[in-house]
Amino acid sequence: MLTIVRKIYNLTKKKTGKTIGTVNNSKNINRNTSIELLRIIAMLMVISLHAINNALLFKDANLSMYNTVLLRFVDTLSQVANGTFLIISGYYMIDRKMNIKKIFCLWGKVLFYSILIYIICTFFLEMKTFPYESFLPILTGQYWFISAYIVLYLLSPILNILANKLNQKQYKYLIVIMVILLGVIRIIFNRAGILSGTMLPVLMVYLLGGYIRKFVQPKKKQYYFVKYVLLAIIFTLVFTILSIVANILPKAYTIIIYFLSAFREYNCIIIVAMTVFIFLKFLTININSKTLNKIITLVAPSVFSIYIIHININIRDYIWVALGAQNHLNTWYFVPYLLSLIVLVFLICLAIDLLRRGIYFLLKKIPIVEKGISKLNEKIGKLNSKLNYIFE
Repeated sequence: MLTIVRKIYNLTKKKTGKTIGTVNNSKNINRNTSIELLRIIAMLMVISLHAINNALLFKDANLSMYNTVLLRFVDTLSQVANGTFLIISGYYMIDRKMNIKKIFCLWGKVLFYSILIYIICTFFLEMKTFPYESFLPILTGQYWFISAYIVLYLLSPILNILANKLNQKQYKYLIVIMVILLGVIRIIFNRAGILSGTMLPVLMVYLLGGYIRKFVQPKKKQYYFVKYVLLAIIFTLVFTILSIVANILPKAYTIIIYFLSAFREYNCIIIVAMTVFIFLKFLTININSKTLNKIITLVAPSVFSIYIIHININIRDYIWVALGAQNHLNTWYFVPYLLSLIVLVFLICLAIDLLRRGIYFLLKKIPIVEKGISKLNEKIGKLNSKLNYIFE
């Protein structure tokens, strides 16, 4: 296994020509290792959200107030996860051409794991999907974020043309209007109205990432992380107080719960602000450790695979029951215990994907497989050239 891991890292290094961590300039088109680290942390946040929601921890009557507050704090810190992936995409893709190969690779990973997990689960677990859903995971909405991301990628050439033709004042106007409409009005008044839908917030955060790349120069002395944590603390206190009020006043329960769930959305103006702060913070970080750079470079390509594996509809509830996510609810160490389970799930999924990457690496050495992959890449390359020609 260690040999395969080493080969995967060396292969990654050969493709990039240098270790990603050597990039320091935040305006450089190459990816900064610190942003790759942020992607890894964001995936841990995604797992945290799923652990809390799929284990129904907030609905457990045995959860103590102390652990409720701590858990709510972790939940609030993690709400930036989806927005973080989108803002990173906007930052790096806003002035790039489309690479359709990324969509095929992502789709291929989803299809591979969806079918594999379905086959395994037929022997051990009660199935929650029909066979065709596992064989068409993107089209049947098994992974909402992956589906939204693919649509975003297909729309990105049009969005990029728009963004790159705007001056700073025009671009700022667009961002402000979208944040007001989607981050304030939609959250408070219009969740099911004309401003509803999955893609509008996705486009908003993507364009926000593009604005940061074009017009924002992060500064180390701006206390971005302090602002991020401070907003999370305020949010946690407000959530806790409103939750108590909802339990005391049954007539107001429905309305309060509605607002609580609405303000947890990643397009909420407060969550958007937290997302921007954490992103700007990591833009100012320079990772000089060669060992850490190697680890990040090895782990980062598996981030989406980790998401695909752990959130699969057939296993996502069983994972947290099997790991005992609801154990020790009233102990002082419950939240650290839960965080350790989250890290464990991350590492297990990472190990699975490293194995997949290692097998793929070995299969590519077989002449007939290598020839087939080369022909497929050639066809995808031609399709990619035709698509990019449209937008030249």
